Amino acid sequence: MSDDRDRGFTERVRRFFWFPRQAARGTAPIRPLAWCWLFGAVWGAGAAALGWSDGVDLMVVATVFALLDDVIKGVRHRWPAFAVGSLGGWAADRLVEGGVSASGDPGWAAYPGLAVGTLVAFAVFAAITRLPGPQRG
Repeated sequence: MSDDRDRGFTERVRRFFWFPRQAARGTAPIRPLAWCWLFGAVWGAGAAALGWSDGVDLMVVATVFALLDDVIKGVRHRWPAFAVGSLGGWAADRLVEGGVSASGDPGWAAYPGLAVGTLVAFAVFAAITRLPGPQRG
């Protein structure tokens, strides 16, 4: 393998974790995140209605992939937004599951917490990417 290929791979990995300072960083788009949440909520409800309790967990997978897609694109405050959004979604899921009486069906028992948790994760992620960036100059 040539040095040029090694450096290209290294630069791609470095860019994933540390965006160049001069690169433009936008905010996370709301509409695609909202559509992803709506699709996940409909998917989870359908999976729970069909008795496929593992299908409800795919709501979380879709959320993580949607957030990571924006992280890869390089939105403003991407890693803190991903971490705090994920933590907020997990906390909301735990709170809702603790407060809602459990159904006999495991899919329906997990659905309200996961639906609220994924919504909170998207909302917190989008809100953090809208915070002002560091002042340069």
